Parts: sequence; C-alpha cells; structure tokens
Amino acid sequence: MLASVATLAQPLGAAMLKLDFIKVSEGYTSGWVPLGAVNLGDSSPSVTNAGGTGYNFSFTHVGSYDNQNSAQSLTRTGFYNINRLGQNHDFTLSGLLPGQTVKLYACAAWDGNGAGGYVLFGDNAPTGVQAQTIGNPGTAPALENLTYIGMATADGTGTVTGALHGRNGVGTDSEGQVGAFLFLPTQTITASAGAHGSISPAGPTGVTAGENKAFTITADSGYHVSDVLVDGASVGAVGIYNFNAVNADHTISASFAPNTVLYTINASAGANGSITPSGAVSANVGVNLPFSILPDPGYKIANVLVDGVSVGPVSDYSFTSVAANHTISASFAVKTYTIETTVGAHGSVSPTGTTTVNHGDLADFTITPDEGYYVAEVLVDGVSVGANNFYTFADVVANHTLQVSFDNRTRLYLDFTINENTPTEGWTKVAANYVAQTALATATNINGLGYNFSFSNVGAYDNNQFTEPLTRSGFFTFQNLTNPHDFTLTGLNAGQTVKLYATATWDGNAAGGYILYGDNVPNGVKAQTVGTPGLHPVVANMTLIGTAVSDSTGTVSGSLHGRNGVNNGVEGQVGGFLFILEAGGTPAANPFANWASSPPNNLTGADAQPGSDPDFDGVSNLLEFALNGSPISGTSMGRSNSGLNTVAAQPGVLTYTIAARGAASFAADGNRMKSAPVDGITYTVEASTALGTWGDTAVTEVTGADATTIQSGLPAPDAGWVYKTFRTPGVATNAKAFIRVKVD
Repeated sequence: MLASVATLAQPLGAAMLKLDFIKVSEGYTSGWVPLGAVNLGDSSPSVTNAGGTGYNFSFTHVGSYDNQNSAQSLTRTGFYNINRLGQNHDFTLSGLLPGQTVKLYACAAWDGNGAGGYVLFGDNAPTGVQAQTIGNPGTAPALENLTYIGMATADGTGTVTGALHGRNGVGTDSEGQVGAFLFLPTQTITASAGAHGSISPAGPTGVTAGENKAFTITADSGYHVSDVLVDGASVGAVGIYNFNAVNADHTISASFAPNTVLYTINASAGANGSITPSGAVSANVGVNLPFSILPDPGYKIANVLVDGVSVGPVSDYSFTSVAANHTISASFAVKTYTIETTVGAHGSVSPTGTTTVNHGDLADFTITPDEGYYVAEVLVDGVSVGANNFYTFADVVANHTLQVSFDNRTRLYLDFTINENTPTEGWTKVAANYVAQTALATATNINGLGYNFSFSNVGAYDNNQFTEPLTRSGFFTFQNLTNPHDFTLTGLNAGQTVKLYATATWDGNAAGGYILYGDNVPNGVKAQTVGTPGLHPVVANMTLIGTAVSDSTGTVSGSLHGRNGVNNGVEGQVGGFLFILEAGGTPAANPFANWASSPPNNLTGADAQPGSDPDFDGVSNLLEFALNGSPISGTSMGRSNSGLNTVAAQPGVLTYTIAARGAASFAADGNRMKSAPVDGITYTVEASTALGTWGDTAVTEVTGADATTIQSGLPAPDAGWVYKTFRTPGVATNAKAFIRVKVD
C-alpha cells in the first residue's frame, strides 16, 4: 500500500539570522541584516529585533573597514578586533528559547582567508575555529561559502555568546577579522500518529534552520493513511511528507482507516528512463496517486500511455479518486539537436542544410571553396572561429548554426612581432629588434606567393598579453620623426587594387599610429583595434586604412606616423597589417626579364634564366644583371672595384664599390649592409677578418665627398645602375680584411 508524497516549501523566515558587517551608508547584501560600526575605530555596535526575527545582537570593541571590492559582497568589509588584545571582543545573540541550540557560520574579510580571526563559540572552545571564505561568494553568498564555527546551547535567558581573536589563534597579539555571521537556530517539528499506523521520526525532532526534514507515514496491515495534518491543515493521504527550508516550529499528525477496496496500478518504464513509483502499486479506493517520469541524461520522454492511450510526453501524471485498476507505461528517446548551415556563394559545406545530431555526439563539417576562391570566414552561433576548411561540433548538447562565406581575393596577413615570438596562426611574422631601431625589417616570398614586404626604421615590443595576438606586440616609429618609417609591398600585378587594414597595438586605440596609404593622403588614417580580436582576428576587428593601386613594377607603399597625426613628434604604433588584393591588373614589369631579352643581350629560352651562364665566364645572369655586367661577353662580369682608400680622413681603409640597381637602398643588418628588395633582388655586403667567418666585422656605406672621390676614376655605369661604396672599419698594418657582395 502506498500513499502519495507531499512537500512544504517555506520562504526564508525569522529563524535564520544573517549579519553582514558593513557600513550601513554603503548599502548591504540582499537578505543580510547590516551591522554598522565606526570605520577603523573602537565601537560596540548592536541591533535589536534583527531583520524582524526577534533576535538581538551586540559586539564589543570592534571597528569596520571596506576594501571597496564590490564583487566580494561578504568579504569586502567587516569587523576587526580594535586594539587587538587590549580589550575583549565578545558578541552576544539573545531572544532564543532556553535550551535552544544554535549553529554559527562565518566568513573572513578584507583579504580573504589570511585575515580571518579565530572565533570561540559553543563546542569549539578552547582553540576556536578560524573564519574563512570558501570559494567566491560573489553577490549571492551561500552557506557553503562560509566556515562552520560551532554549535552552542542557549542558557536560561535564551542567550548564546562568543568572542573574536587574532588571525594566528586564540590569545595571540594579532588582528582578527570577520566579514559576516550566519546563525542557524534549531526548530522543532512535533510528529504524532493515530491508531493503526506510525510516523517516523515520531515526537519532537530538532531541525537546523534552513535544512529539510522528511517524515514517513506507514499504515498497519489492513489499514491505509486516511489523512495527514501539517500545522492543523490537511495535506491529503500522503505516505511521505517533506518540510523544506525549515524556518519555524511545525506539527505533523497522521490518521488511519481500515482498507475497503484495494486497486492495483501497474507502472512500467522502457529503456533509458524510469517511473516512480514502479511495478504493481496498490491504491485504496478514492485516493489520488501521482507518478513521476524521468528520462536518463541525454534522453527525453517519447510517450506516456495510460490504460493503453497516449497522454503525450508528460513528466508527471496523477490518478485521481482511484476507482479501478490501471496501467501506466513510459517510453524514451535520445535527445536530438539541429545544426543549421548557411553557405555563401562560391563554395560548399558538407553536410549542408539542417543536420540532426544525437545528444553527446559530434558532427564534422568539411568546407570546400570553389576553384580560385578561399574560405573568408566561419561563424559558429554567430561568433567567428577563423577561416578554416574543417569544423567539428564536439559533444553536442544544444542547437547550433554554422555560417560560411568565401572570397576570391588574396589576403596577406602580416603579424609584426619581436624576434622571439611565434606569429598568430595564418599571419606572417615580420621580426624587428626589441625596443631598438631595425633599419629594415623584411619578409620575402610571403606564403610562397612571391610577395615581399619591408618596413624601415622601426622597433618592436611585446606586452605579454597572449590573448591579444594582434595588439600585444608590434612596430613603433623608432626615434619619432628623425627617420622615415616607410613600408613597401612588392610582387603584385601592375595596376592591381590593394586595400590595407591595420590594428593598433600595446594599449589599443590610443597608441595607433596614423598611416599614409593610397587614397587616404594627406591626413592619413589612424590604426585602431575594433572589438576584441581574440585568437582569430578578422577584418571586422581592424581599421580600413585606404586603397592603393600598384605601379608598373607591382609595388604599393605607405608610411607610419605619430599617434596624434601625420608628421607630429609622438610615437605611432601598429600591431598588424592585412592587405586584401583585388583580382585584376596586368603582369608587372620584370626588370631582369626585360634586361635579358632586350638588345644587346637578346637572350632566349634556357639562356635567359637567372641561373644560366651563356658566356661561360662563371658568373650567372642574375649576378651580371645585379652588378651591371654582360651575359654575352666573357670579359664583362659586372662593375665592382675594391682597394685601400682614405675615408673620413682615415687612410688605408678597405673599400668596395659595386654597380647596383638604381633604386637600391641599403640599411644595416647587424654587421652587414642589406638592401630592400629592388627589381626582384636583394644585395648583402659583408666583411670578414678570416675567410669563412663572414660578418665578424662591420660594414658601412660610404657617402658624400669620400664616395665621389673613390668612384671618380671608375667607368660610368649603364643607365639603371648607380655606384654604391662600402667600407670596413679600417685595419692595422699587416692585418687581413675581406669584403664581398651576395645577391639573392
């Protein structure tokens, strides 16, 4: 025989007392009674009829303070033992019943566990318990965030007392602090049963305030529960009664009656769920009998049949005024979720449309752009996850969306980081010296696409914020306006349209430099970071700087200026460049190919390749082109000259003069001098004091009158080349020095 279950849910009432030690003028946590005191001074605060509970509380020789951390509602403020051991620091709670037991919980204050004082209360004496804060109470503290201190029994006047001591233990000369007290007095539930049955537990039962207590009502054989009264009101013929969140005294009594007619309800559940109660359940005539249906995790109720007829996928069903035998059965099915896929033009996603996924399963999606296109962006539930060709939803427990767009433009991502940093995935690293001038920072053959990038007179830095891949590090205009800060992108088609986007760096928008580029001149555009790029930055996080059209050599260029505008003396900073190359343009002029195929060279086929040597003089076509030589004359291998000359009034300096392409611009690269890419080649001039160890001594460029004097006796170079002269530091008598040029 089984009767139903009833529950009494009590609102938070007078029996639980929460005291928040905070200055009243600053507000206090909802549900807690404020107890103010003198800030950083000696006071004896008290409160009567606290929160309408009828309890009175007092505390002697304490002060208050506030660390102003509003996210720590109970620990940001509190009481401390003013003058330490010079005075007693006792507290008293009165208004209880004589002999009533009270549990005390407390939290630390100000700096958390370290400052929590030792509290003497009831059964914890003589060593006390240190008040600590467990976890992060936030703005909605719970009992589990506080430390259990102890339990005391009220004396004949209904009073319990305690004391606060130092953080290092009872009686120590150290400050003790407490942020809040929570008192839980016991309540009494008196249970009784009439003849022919029982209730358990019976008689008066003490229950700590806020806790739950269940009572089981059992009829003798041949009898059934007739009625159950709670606080004098009927709750029906229930077999179990639950008092929830007890905050007052209660009574419960049960009465019984002899059985008359007994019916059976057969309850069953299929796989992956349960029904309660289950099996052959007996019910007296006229009773109400509820059933609860619960699916296993990851499953849902598929259907419930009552006497063979569907009542739908309900989670609760009650037979009312039972007057016949019945059946109830439940079936279950796995939960399923949908992933809706939206695909832009010029590509596909497999699977597409609406995909159904079982609870906890994974779903793989393959993203395929059309020929000539690439994945521009993938959004999962509206949030970018980058430009990937594959995405997996793992452990699916909700509906999702997947949106994919495609593009046919080339995006060159340039991540400006210092030497030791790894660039963000998908970005090309352009390294520079850390907080020092790099005369020319470069990246060549970017992503194997033949594009080259260079940036002059810049430094780099890193603020170690690895969650900000584009803004944590970058380039700044070294020495402000004393040097040009120009950048160049080569390897484009002639007449190709190139958009430039950029981010700020270090401290975000404030430090972004003004960039001159294409159609934005003469005032430039300030690089800023939009939103939070995270680990997968997209165009939407960057500033559109401008649009430029490449020249006949396939080159676009620009420059970085101060954060307050063009040509001002304040540092300008940029964290990343993103070039978007529109389709179009014509093949750029190829200075080497034109030189090889034009008169007087007229090279064709294999003879016209950079590595070929058609005149068999041991010098490749590329070197002949770089140094103004002839590929068809075995005696003309490029114009260069070395010797000992006077430079800066220093005699006997080893110098080296070469004919270089006219636009070549050299800058220091360690001990070497290196050019920016020019006409598809790069020059590197280096020296050695011992053959085989190149770069162990410095090389610098000779300019001005000294260069004119050294070059004056040399034959004039052809149109398109100019002489460049370089020197070593100068050598002592009989010392050795060597100098050479490399062409890449």
